[in-house]
Amino acid sequence: MKHPKIFAAQLGCAKNQVDAEHLLAELYSVGFVSAPSAEKADYLLVNTCGFIEAAKEESINAVLSFVEIKKPAQKLIVSGCLSGRYKEELPKEMPEVDYWLGTYEPGKILQVLGLGEKSSGTENIKRLNLGDFPHHAYLKIAEGCDRRCAFCAIPNIRGKQVSFSIESIVQEAKELEAQGVKELTLIAQDTTFYGHEQGVRGPTLTKLLKAILAETKIPWIRTLYWYPQFIDDELLELMANEPRLCKYIDMPIQHANDKILKLMRRHYTQKSLREMLFKMREKIPGVTLRTTVLVGFPGETQEDFEELMQLIQDVRFEHLGGFVFSPEEGTPALQLTETPVPEDQARARLDAINDVQEEISSEATEAFIGKEVKVLIDEVAEESDYHFIGRTEGNSLDSDDIVKIVEGDATPGEFYWVKILDAEPHELTGKIVRAV
Repeated sequence: MKHPKIFAAQLGCAKNQVDAEHLLAELYSVGFVSAPSAEKADYLLVNTCGFIEAAKEESINAVLSFVEIKKPAQKLIVSGCLSGRYKEELPKEMPEVDYWLGTYEPGKILQVLGLGEKSSGTENIKRLNLGDFPHHAYLKIAEGCDRRCAFCAIPNIRGKQVSFSIESIVQEAKELEAQGVKELTLIAQDTTFYGHEQGVRGPTLTKLLKAILAETKIPWIRTLYWYPQFIDDELLELMANEPRLCKYIDMPIQHANDKILKLMRRHYTQKSLREMLFKMREKIPGVTLRTTVLVGFPGETQEDFEELMQLIQDVRFEHLGGFVFSPEEGTPALQLTETPVPEDQARARLDAINDVQEEISSEATEAFIGKEVKVLIDEVAEESDYHFIGRTEGNSLDSDDIVKIVEGDATPGEFYWVKILDAEPHELTGKIVRAV
């Protein structure tokens, strides 16, 4: 029996990566195998992103590159956010694509390819981990989003939030642990809203975390994408008291000015935001805070921007990512009558934030010099003047700082105590002291 070969290109965020892992797991369950290259594949798969303009362009270019090399006998499948967002337009513009899937639905790819009924038996398919490192995996706990932030197209693409059951998530976590995962990163559009769409009897993020802690021995469990409105003391206390929960909070605040927050439809104020951020610092000693901000939103004045700058300087986030407002079709922001911010002015504001954050990050990393910290080794540093690359619990994979190991031997996927010798704004340098 000939096993069809598939070659996949994955674009976009970690949530999209998990979707790609499920798509390929379904195909592998019916006999597909991975092709070493696009040229040797029977099927080509592009899992696209459609969040902002730059991501859309990248996805379209990826599909077109596959169209150019596609042989007559090969079949091209396009899935993901871009194909879901433009499901009417894209098939007309790219007739060379054989199958359009949209965002992930269990069993849909098997149904479209004529290999099974939708949702039939997919719950028994083992979880696939396609990340760069076998000791780390992302686990998606919900689909969609109930937030209708004015700048965001995600609810239009992925619909309202649907939280997965605690039982199914725990089962997936156990499968990943059996595969050797040492760090599990829980993701959703809004992890702190987990279960809230089901009302007061629904599950909560705290209950989910307790279940994963009880049913697995995974050393590091991290959660991303908190929303300020749905964080309670029970969740903070669990993080403070449970050593296997990384003391790391990724909470995109977007802005600090009340007028801009209201225009963004963020449903909180600067006062409540400050109270929450400082409560996190108080309740979780040593917590690492990461955030994302959006500048240049319609109506943002220099004074509004200065309020955001002041909050950043007061809170001193260890990690911060910034973006310039990008008008996205179908979002409420396009209906605003407020004065647009010129792009050059918005970019100057982002540059100013980045300059301030560079100083804050430098101060944060320099505080580690001379200390011993627990580090998870990710990989061997090939062709470098250091030996290994790792991370502390205060650094999320793909987005935060790294630890360069210049002395000592280590095994990727294992934990070590590392003495920090030097620091730069976004990296630490250290030597192995001993295994954990």
